[in-house]
Amino acid sequence: MIFHQKFLKTFVCLSLLSSSSLTVERVPQLSLWGKVVDFRSGSSHWKLKPHVSIPALQEFTVCLSLKFEVEAISPWTAFMYRHPEAQYAELGIGGEWDHVVVWLFGTRWTAPQVNLRPSQWYSLCLTWSHTKDTPALYVNGNLVDMIADPTVDTCPSSPPSCHKLAPNGTLTLGAAHQLNGGNIQVLPFTSMVGRVSLFRLWQRERGRQEVASVNCTEGDVLKWESDIWDTQMAAVLLDPSLQCEWSFYEVRLIFAIICYDGNNTEVYTARDIAHQWLREVLPDSIYLHRVSVFEATRSGAKDSGVKTSHEDRQVRWVPPNINRYHCLVHISVIPCMDVAAVQHEMTVDLRSPYHHPGGQHQVLAKESSIHTTPVERFSSATISPEVATVSSPDTTTKFTTTASPPTSPRTTTLTTTRTSDTSTTSTSASAATITTARPSTISELYFEVKVNVSITGNYDPERTLSTWLVSCLPGDMMTVLDLQVLPRAQRNHPRLQSNLTSSDGVFIYRVSRESCIFQVQVMMSHSDTQEMEELIRHLLSLPYDNGSITLETQDIKISRILILKCNAETHHTRKGLFRWPATSGGENATCPCPKNPRHNATRHCKLCLSTHWMAPDLEACSFVVETIPDLDHVEVTDDNALHVVEMIEGLLRNHTTINYQELVTVLNKLQDIVNVSVITPYLGQALINIISDILESDSDLLPFTNTILNITEAVGDRMVGYEGSSSLVAPAIAISVVDIDPAKFVTLTFGVSSDRAGTKPEIFINSFPFNGTVAFISLPSVLQHSFPQVGLHQSPPRVQFQFYSIPMLFKSSLTGQTLNSFVVSASVTNASSPIKDLDEDAKVTLHHLIPNTLNKDVQCVYWNFNKNDGQGGWDDQGCRKYNSSPDYTTCLCDHLTHFGVLLDVSRTPVDAADEQILTIVTYVGCGVSSLFLGITVVTYTVFEKLRRDYPSQILINLCLALLGLNLVFLVNSWLSSWGLYALCVAAAAALHYFLLASFTWMGLEAVNMYFALVKVFNVYVPSYILKFCALGWGLPLMICILVLIVNREAYGSHLYTDAQHSLETLDDSDNFCWLQDDVTFYVSVVAYAVLVFLFNTGVFVVVLIQIRHMRVNSPAGTRRGLMHDLKGVASLTLLLGLTWTVGFFTWGPARVALLYLFSGLNTLQGLLIFLFHCLMKENVRKQWRIHLCFGRFRLEEHSEWSNSASAGAAAKPRLNPPRASLPSVHSVKSSSTESTSASSDSSQRDSSCKRPNLGLFVTSLVLPRAQRGPTATGALSSQRDTNQTPGWRNHSLDRQEQR
Repeated sequence: MIFHQKFLKTFVCLSLLSSSSLTVERVPQLSLWGKVVDFRSGSSHWKLKPHVSIPALQEFTVCLSLKFEVEAISPWTAFMYRHPEAQYAELGIGGEWDHVVVWLFGTRWTAPQVNLRPSQWYSLCLTWSHTKDTPALYVNGNLVDMIADPTVDTCPSSPPSCHKLAPNGTLTLGAAHQLNGGNIQVLPFTSMVGRVSLFRLWQRERGRQEVASVNCTEGDVLKWESDIWDTQMAAVLLDPSLQCEWSFYEVRLIFAIICYDGNNTEVYTARDIAHQWLREVLPDSIYLHRVSVFEATRSGAKDSGVKTSHEDRQVRWVPPNINRYHCLVHISVIPCMDVAAVQHEMTVDLRSPYHHPGGQHQVLAKESSIHTTPVERFSSATISPEVATVSSPDTTTKFTTTASPPTSPRTTTLTTTRTSDTSTTSTSASAATITTARPSTISELYFEVKVNVSITGNYDPERTLSTWLVSCLPGDMMTVLDLQVLPRAQRNHPRLQSNLTSSDGVFIYRVSRESCIFQVQVMMSHSDTQEMEELIRHLLSLPYDNGSITLETQDIKISRILILKCNAETHHTRKGLFRWPATSGGENATCPCPKNPRHNATRHCKLCLSTHWMAPDLEACSFVVETIPDLDHVEVTDDNALHVVEMIEGLLRNHTTINYQELVTVLNKLQDIVNVSVITPYLGQALINIISDILESDSDLLPFTNTILNITEAVGDRMVGYEGSSSLVAPAIAISVVDIDPAKFVTLTFGVSSDRAGTKPEIFINSFPFNGTVAFISLPSVLQHSFPQVGLHQSPPRVQFQFYSIPMLFKSSLTGQTLNSFVVSASVTNASSPIKDLDEDAKVTLHHLIPNTLNKDVQCVYWNFNKNDGQGGWDDQGCRKYNSSPDYTTCLCDHLTHFGVLLDVSRTPVDAADEQILTIVTYVGCGVSSLFLGITVVTYTVFEKLRRDYPSQILINLCLALLGLNLVFLVNSWLSSWGLYALCVAAAAALHYFLLASFTWMGLEAVNMYFALVKVFNVYVPSYILKFCALGWGLPLMICILVLIVNREAYGSHLYTDAQHSLETLDDSDNFCWLQDDVTFYVSVVAYAVLVFLFNTGVFVVVLIQIRHMRVNSPAGTRRGLMHDLKGVASLTLLLGLTWTVGFFTWGPARVALLYLFSGLNTLQGLLIFLFHCLMKENVRKQWRIHLCFGRFRLEEHSEWSNSASAGAAAKPRLNPPRASLPSVHSVKSSSTESTSASSDSSQRDSSCKRPNLGLFVTSLVLPRAQRGPTATGALSSQRDTNQTPGWRNHSLDRQEQR
């Protein structure tokens, strides 16, 4: 009889689990992992089933794997999702030839140079978020660049659908499509020939690391399951070539327990049986993390109002002693295995009946309900034995546990929450909860355990520790909650350092020490706290060895958790005001989003020794406070002060520049926070961080300097919650507050160390200065008389120090001075009287930002809040300089405030606008002059006939000096930006040398003119040009060498010590290598230039007088016009460098205008030389036409240089022309030219003189010829009587006219 009863029960149970006619329909295996869809024909494709729809998504990730059978030479489409109303591609991935195409909201994105080869699997992932403008495409985990190519079918600008994926669209896999009468019509020539697998869609944007590391997990919007796809148009095949290995899985199944003693099986007993069953049937490579079971009863399925999965769509009657359960299991597979293989293994292991060792129970699992899903991570919340999760193709149903209050330990509440695509709606209490009698074996006893472990072998810390805890702590007695592997920075054990050994150059962890912390819930009631603590300690102390990994524990610390819930809290964020209800530890609270209530925000209550709220998850919520002006609508209270600070920090995080109105809003909110809230050190640090961000931004802070200083001081004055002293430090600012005992006060010092590299400064109280100190202040003992009188229960007097590392906050209104130090201040909170006129001075030592190597004047100043109409400014009243060095200045002041050191920079040029324009003019002019100076040098050097005479050779040297000057000037700023002192000295010396060389050759031009037109006779100079070159290039070199010997520090730059490796702006005068010593500058540059130009001016005047005299004595028919004279004067001015004299007059009201004139004339000196001495010279143009031109522009070269007669001279008739021309012999080999003058009757030489050939210097001057007589004898006599100019000079002038 008993046998028949057991057989009958077994038959009934099997019928309940498998019979479609009596219980539930047979459902095929859902998962498609390990399977691929084979698209062969042109019309083959998959589409979503009608009951499946995609929700509206503000962010998403879609991944798939594909493999081409042949080379993809025609357009192909992997998938396409179309907008339900507008006819454009809402989302899709395809390709053409050698590139991949992405469609998003009607815009086409192209990823060029992505070649997908045939017979090879590729993983493609596309991510997007509404906070970003562009999607991201990953091929095999690597991000590829894409270029937008807008098409005609673009998303309209007005609807908001472009900011989220439109819901309820149509999706096809393997081909593109369009809607025709509501039906899907595949577009021709868009299908792909190949295989597609693992198509999944998530409702969040995954980062780059997630795409590469968790690609083998299942989607949460669309899964790779057969129940959502219409698979009639393409076959499903097994493909072992596509492997995806993973370790974490979630297993859902339905099983029944037959109780042979006739009693019902309680849910907690069912959990224990299921746990033991799974441990016995699963292989050793599969580790159990959590087993959750709940009973599938009539009320559970019907009254909850929740749509269950396909394997439990009907609620049926079962015999009382046969109980049916849902089960949720979290497992890890070590080592990781292919997902399809794990799914098959789980089905095979769980489908066989299991007999409990007690003999009273049998477990039967429904094979079609076994659903194994790879998951990214396990839920951090504890899932108690009665909790499970049931999934369906089109809805997700999550079951979470709401812990009962400690006063009712015998009942447990099961809360069911349904999550849809747009919102999370909690059902009513009557429909959503199942109350089950809780057995007496459950307690409210929780412990927190911190343990250090030594692990031997190759391992993953989190997986290994999870497996170890599951195996060593019995699941029927206790549950492990929220395991955390501590990073090495948070470990307090000195021995927790990993030992590394090297083998063939590869480092492997042999023995490593880890530290972890977790919570344990005791599952037994009436448990003695001490006994359970000892039991946990004993179980954790047992050695662990699984064959590949051994583990030993040390320093086990166990503490009981007494705080089991988080209190209700109001949280004000940029996304709105959230009111979080009181929540038990380990659970999540949910609040609707203020701006879009259809979405929810969640917040986890962290169960630990000090149970507390974690940061909320607000990803689904939209911003309420999107910009800084939106802060005007936020009211600051004592409760939300810290939250408003966090909002401001978030708004400033991406702001490099803050405009005036935004600064007003932010500073007003900071003032409100300081006024209404209690400033704790934590809140004070947050405020200081915000002020530091403001100071580091590229904003105009001048109108707000006093406001920022007042807010900073108020933070220090109002701060509470510290003992003795406290410091708040940020990269741009630091404050310290020190409580004082007036009776014991002698002195107090404050020092700051900073490397100016963006790191936070270091504060020292009552420590003497050391290397690296940038600010130091020492308060005198007489300050004790200024401390306020306090009572017994009042706070002691307080001294506050402040340090500012951004000098731009304090802009000096003094002309010719700049702040050359950081700013430090000292003040006394609630002083009995203003602290001024102290009998003993406060001593302040400040480090120079720019070393004062030139011993310029420095001035000790303080910040006067009342100057400049209340905007503040520097004042020196009550402060004086005590001593100063190149690096430091010590000041003595008889009051307390903000102190700084000003540096005299009176040599600073004009205002910024004019300086910028002058810089552009100078650099452009130098570049143009360099080009034309090079052309001039090449012209006179290449054409031998142009450089025969001395003036041409002098011109070549002058052009070379000017060319070197321009080139060195152009590269000076770039060389200085390297931050190398030696390189800067070399650049400054080279610039100095070429400047002096240019002045010297201008002076030699004047000497040459003097010899030619004034001192004519007895001026023969042997090696004429050689001596000129020695003087022109040697004298400047001697001066530069002398400067380096006498004062090497004279050359350099103000910023050479900063080692800046970026190219600064060209108008940064401090970043320019030049003479830094005033004495050297005025002696070696100014004085030298004055001497040269005085001499040149004198020669210029003498030459003009001589030319005027010759012009007066010339015949009337030979006189030239005014333009020719002006051309000659301009040519002489350029050669003698007289334009440089304008620089001596750049002062007074006309300074700016003269600076523009000076820069224009001198930077374009090379261009003007080219115009007058190349372009306007006939003989130079002839040489160009002879050697450089072609066709009709080319001239034939003459046999003799002198044969080119002057057409102008031949055209003018003479009353008494000479019978013979004056012969001239020019020796190129010698350094002189012989000229002979004779009459028509005699060839006897009248006079002879050797002299330099100086015919070029008056190139553009048209000089009158000496008058000649009508007869031979008379001609010579008349020449001697009427003109004292010798005949050889007339010949030179004749040559000038012929040219």
